[in-house]
Amino acid sequence: MAQEYTKAVIYCRVSSEKQVKEGNGLDSQEHRCREYAASLNLQVENVFRDEGISGSLFARPAMKALIKYLDQHWQQKYVVIFDDLKRFARDLEVHIKLRAQLKSRDAKLECLNYHFDDSAEGEFVETIFAAQNQLERKQNRRQVCQKMKARIERGYWCFNAPAGYEYRKDKEHGKLLFPIKPVTDVIAEGLREFADNRLVKQVDLLEFYRSKNLDKLLGYEKIDLNFVKRVITEVLYTGEIEYPEWGIPRRMGHHERIITLETFNKIKDKIKRRERKPRETDNLEFPLRRIVSCSICGKPLTGSTCRGKYKYYAHYTCNNKACAASPKNFSVTKLEQDYIQLLDEIKIDKEVVELVRMAATKIWQKKMKGNKNMNVAKEKEIKEIEEQIDEYIKLMPTTKSESIRDRYEAKIEGLDSKIKELKENLEIKKEPNFYEALNLALNLLGTPAKIWKKADLKLKIMIHNMIFEENPTYSLKTGFGTPKLSLPFCINTLKNLLVDPRGFELLTSSVQTRRSTN
Repeated sequence: MAQEYTKAVIYCRVSSEKQVKEGNGLDSQEHRCREYAASLNLQVENVFRDEGISGSLFARPAMKALIKYLDQHWQQKYVVIFDDLKRFARDLEVHIKLRAQLKSRDAKLECLNYHFDDSAEGEFVETIFAAQNQLERKQNRRQVCQKMKARIERGYWCFNAPAGYEYRKDKEHGKLLFPIKPVTDVIAEGLREFADNRLVKQVDLLEFYRSKNLDKLLGYEKIDLNFVKRVITEVLYTGEIEYPEWGIPRRMGHHERIITLETFNKIKDKIKRRERKPRETDNLEFPLRRIVSCSICGKPLTGSTCRGKYKYYAHYTCNNKACAASPKNFSVTKLEQDYIQLLDEIKIDKEVVELVRMAATKIWQKKMKGNKNMNVAKEKEIKEIEEQIDEYIKLMPTTKSESIRDRYEAKIEGLDSKIKELKENLEIKKEPNFYEALNLALNLLGTPAKIWKKADLKLKIMIHNMIFEENPTYSLKTGFGTPKLSLPFCINTLKNLLVDPRGFELLTSSVQTRRSTN
């Protein structure tokens, strides 16, 4: 540890409210991080805890507070400690952004189960682990969604309860929606009045609900038109259930209804409007908007469409009025084709990709072996402590002294707490699919153009941010200049510096003599 790093801050995070209320995950994380800081002779100045916040988010309250704290204490260099790489981020793009934010503030990252290495190889391996954490998060989400989908198909709602309902436990159905009286009576009365045109407009329905003090019954500060729009389109009020996003058509649910299907259909017909015919450019994406800059003024390009005589035209534009570039409009097709060609030119050679595969696999296997040995040692220690507890339990009935018996009990409680802590730290999770994550990352290195073309808008932007250290510039005449690439994509430009131009042949005796005399 460098001498200038004498102080530390701790970052803790759990992803669900249940972990906050029922578990002690945050306290355990802080305890382990404090012990780690003490082993490095670091003084912990502050602790930042994100409660019930997903690791896929960049804007987290505690993380923002941590960055602000570093800015306020810019004279001091800090070590940021967290106990698991997954606590830092569970999204590759978020991991890279947070890493850059902290690095720009001279913060040193320390993790209890991962060693950060700023070398090219270390940064690449870190990217692999970050991608693996993202993959694991998405796999977990997929499993949860599959369970929820199966329950919805059986007629049970699994998301937030609609206004007027609450979840209760039922002996036959488990967690089930129940109407809250008299809230649902007011909601149902308003919907029937609206369906029969006694309340003509949505604002009339809003005033009706306000006159009935529905906001106070629901515990809201104030209800508005957005609330009314949600209520009049809520099919759950009919006792039926559907979820089109997962391809689940409407079916009868197990919860109690508050209005008839006839009333709901009347409302649906009433609010139905003639749909506008979609334009051919309605779903047009501009994946390079704001991430490619003008080569003359350096301002990010925007994307827009204009209507010609017979069709719409899409183009990227430099909107800087002071810019001397000519022309300022670039065809979407032309710019994106040049961008794909650029990605194809900067791809990593197959030989380098295979070397990286071998290195990453070796590091992963070594880590798994270390984790296995650590778990075996912890299990052995747990067994030894349990034997000690058994010995104390056997001794307690044989002693007549109350003070000695109290000591035995205190000793047993201390040993039992130690067992719980060891079991909490024991890594018994299923081994993540590292090789799938590795293949995803290596495919990006070897074929970035191919992956970019097939990706959706969000993934295209993420791939761009991974490859380029700063926005590439573009001109219609010269195309893309020489972009500033991030590791490991700049390896191709550096490889000539890593190998002696004369190759690997042995030096002749005359050359060896001449070099040794020099």
